[in-house]
Amino acid sequence: MRKKQGLLIILDGLGDRVNPELNGMTPLESAKTPNLDYIASQGMCGNVYPIAPGIRVGTDVGHLHIFGYDSNKVYSGRGPLEAYSAGMKLMPGDVAFRGNFGTIEDDYTVIDRRAGRIRKGTKELATAINGLELSDGTQVFVKELTEHRLAIVLRGKGLSDKISCTDPGTAEEGAKLIIPSPLDGTSSAEKTAKNLWEFTNRAYEILKEHPINKQREAEGLNVANVVIARGAGQERDIPSIKELYNIKAACVAGDITVGGIAELVGMDYFCDDSFTGSFDTNLKGKVDLSINLLKEKKYDWVVMHVKATDLAGHDNLPIEKRDMIEKVDNAIGMILQEIDLNKCYITVTADHSTPCEARDHTGDGVPTIIAGGDVRKDSINSAGESQFMSGSLNNLTANDIFMMQMDLLGFTDKVGS
Repeated sequence: MRKKQGLLIILDGLGDRVNPELNGMTPLESAKTPNLDYIASQGMCGNVYPIAPGIRVGTDVGHLHIFGYDSNKVYSGRGPLEAYSAGMKLMPGDVAFRGNFGTIEDDYTVIDRRAGRIRKGTKELATAINGLELSDGTQVFVKELTEHRLAIVLRGKGLSDKISCTDPGTAEEGAKLIIPSPLDGTSSAEKTAKNLWEFTNRAYEILKEHPINKQREAEGLNVANVVIARGAGQERDIPSIKELYNIKAACVAGDITVGGIAELVGMDYFCDDSFTGSFDTNLKGKVDLSINLLKEKKYDWVVMHVKATDLAGHDNLPIEKRDMIEKVDNAIGMILQEIDLNKCYITVTADHSTPCEARDHTGDGVPTIIAGGDVRKDSINSAGESQFMSGSLNNLTANDIFMMQMDLLGFTDKVGS
């Protein structure tokens, strides 16, 4: 079967709901998107569910499904994915967590779960608490990720990932850190819960006195005096995309977690210091690199990821989310100048919806487009959640969209003779 190339553009948290600041429109509907409108007119559109209607997913699970996997089979928790993203080697029995640097008061009341989205000094802070040995001999390894994020690994005998973690989530203001507890009543879970709480306390004592935080305090910034943990998990084997589909795939992303997930499933990960995973990310650089990977490096499938749309949703910034969508639309215009849709398909989707007023992930469908010279076209000619409600992709899942891409590219096997 003939082979073609494909470019997948992921706008993290793109999906939204009608917003009063945008005259009752979503950020996507409110944005000026001539290039998204064009590719919508050149293919199939719809609101696609990451797993199923009403099911809320995290960035990790959402991307696994976008990449064609069933999280029920390959996913044990966000922690191992974060550890992999950080370049940490997990050993059998390790328990890994995703973490945030956060800001708490002395009584452990959470002031800011992200420590003002701290960027500078996170390596020094992580180094200060990396390698701690707990009272029972368990070791703790910590590595910084993008901005306030970090990976945490507990290594010792008889550990379990069946524990609650310390993150109170987006609870009401004034919530305190949660004391970890076992979820299955086993001694290994009880031990691991105690270990996580001991680490939390010891890290707090170190971080609150760290020079980075003394400087932040002097500058009136939220200090990064605590590690807030969630997503406990232990490693599972995941077959690679190369093994499953014999496809050469690459991912361009500023978000290290997304890059780590891509590497975990067998994709080559490309990044640059200017790919920040935030509003100031170098979109032109991402476009140039993605085009180069398709044209010069001959990758079959290239994923280009943009994180800032999700950040705007979490921070309830509908205007900024709309503006970021318009910047991405301009970047898509650059892509269309370089790519022939008769030779390379373009897909646009999201890992989940992050409506601004909800300030969190929801189970809404995500706006999705598959465009190409020979793609069956529906009647949609402009981009937006409401417009896509009558599209041909409506109510499909992320796994469905992945398989449709693999089929268009020519990397699926025929069932039967």
